[in-house]
Amino acid sequence: MAQGRNSIRPQALPEANVETSVLPQTFAGVDGTSPRDAGQPTFLTRYLQYWHADLRVDAFIELQLLLLTFATGIQDGISYPDFRCFASNQTGNTVVLAVALAGGVADLFDPVNVGISLAAFLAGAVLTGRVGITVGRRRRAWQFGVNLAQTFMVMGAAWIQFVHGVEERGAWARATLTLIAFPSGAQVAAARAMRIPEISTAMATAAWVDLLIDENLMTWRNRPRNRRILFLVALVAGSFAGAFARTGVGSPMALVISGVVKALVTGGILFSKSDSDGDKCG
Repeated sequence: MAQGRNSIRPQALPEANVETSVLPQTFAGVDGTSPRDAGQPTFLTRYLQYWHADLRVDAFIELQLLLLTFATGIQDGISYPDFRCFASNQTGNTVVLAVALAGGVADLFDPVNVGISLAAFLAGAVLTGRVGITVGRRRRAWQFGVNLAQTFMVMGAAWIQFVHGVEERGAWARATLTLIAFPSGAQVAAARAMRIPEISTAMATAAWVDLLIDENLMTWRNRPRNRRILFLVALVAGSFAGAFARTGVGSPMALVISGVVKALVTGGILFSKSDSDGDKCG
């Protein structure tokens, strides 16, 4: 009997099979993901990475800067005959302001308009530059927002001229000039973040000089030279386009064309490549 009792031993229970567990998969993780998916970035993470990433400076960015240069030429092509000052060429405005304040040339320049243009341009440059340093000058979200705001301002200037007409003086004229000069300064400051000094999007004097004194001017492969040439061509072409549009379809329509070009650049930022690996949304 003792032998029989010792021969009866409890059987070990079978081990639980994790693979055949009847628990729903939603209990596998707190957020509804399985452990093997824990390392995968979520949609929200990819979305934030997309907007927070710095834009990669490549040929597509250069094309965008050239388009902005063309838009600048259009604006200056209509701003001087309409307001007797420049919207973006602040070298000329600085000299013109001194000459106007000296007196005797009231029929050539409007010192008030010159002062407004210069002040608005500098305000746009300072605001864009200083805030950009804080939030990230090449960050996609910042560049997109800045260019979108510029587009709305230029379109707003066109709307004022459509509704109130083209005036050289008066409150509406000053408002129009401000809405052209301020985004011009912001544009130059935002373009500086791309570190392509050959395409400033506005000032031509340095580009002309740097092009002519380039020791490798006749070299077959010379990217800085090519950039300067394309920049000057875009600026001159934009100036002619603005001047002919002003006489052909009017200054308001010329500003609309400039705004459309800036809108294209704004949309292009959404498709620009990023320096980071996780720059794709969705």
